[in-house]
Amino acid sequence: MTVRELEYVPGLIAAYRAGYATDHMQLGYWPTGANLAWSEAQQAMTELHIAALELDNAVAVADIGCGLGGSLREVNDRHSHCTLTGVNIDPRQLAICSGMRPKNENRLNWVEASATKTTLNDDSQDRVLSLEAMFHFPSRDAFLKEAYRILKPAGLLVCSDILFSAPKTKLEENCLAVVVREYGPWPMPIAKMNTHQAIAANVGFIGVSTTDLSAQVLPTWQHIVSSKDDPLSNPQAAMKALHHKGRLHYVISHMRKPD
Repeated sequence: MTVRELEYVPGLIAAYRAGYATDHMQLGYWPTGANLAWSEAQQAMTELHIAALELDNAVAVADIGCGLGGSLREVNDRHSHCTLTGVNIDPRQLAICSGMRPKNENRLNWVEASATKTTLNDDSQDRVLSLEAMFHFPSRDAFLKEAYRILKPAGLLVCSDILFSAPKTKLEENCLAVVVREYGPWPMPIAKMNTHQAIAANVGFIGVSTTDLSAQVLPTWQHIVSSKDDPLSNPQAAMKALHHKGRLHYVISHMRKPD
């Protein structure tokens, strides 16, 4: 992946710098029955991932594909004596992250590297997080192998991903092409729901579970897509169309490295 391929990122950074967006770049999460504003739903998605990490003080946490640092900022605010490392291939995003200051005697590190070759040491992390970034990585298989390598024994990986099932119409095929082109890189958009579980088991992870959050993410589009947006040219509208047709699946997976 190259910075050139992440063409949508400058717009997100500009919105953040202008105060129109937070440092959470992900889609929203609406627990069943919840009535949340857009920023609250993004925060809820972060909260869901952080809770799944089962964090304590004095742990080493790596966020792979760390975006603008929102998730590690939350951990930095809440926990102490932790080593927090954000990994991103995009220096533009890391430039935002580098403005964060450590709190509570934590240590912050920002690493410019590929998700599949992080440069972090073997058995160095208690927790690894990847929040809604795996679809950008060159290979899900290579990423899970890298996460396994850097995790300590009994370490926990929490990762979320967007998967697409195969289009059934020409319109769906064209919408998927818009998503891949405008939000690229997206090397392997079509994947089965058990993809993470199958790869993780082969890599050596145990206790692998995957939860489908598609229904709880669906309200995202009414907040960020206008009825005037054309799904054949606007990637958000294309994702909305695919989601409503049941082709877009948002999943979160949890797995451990054996002790």
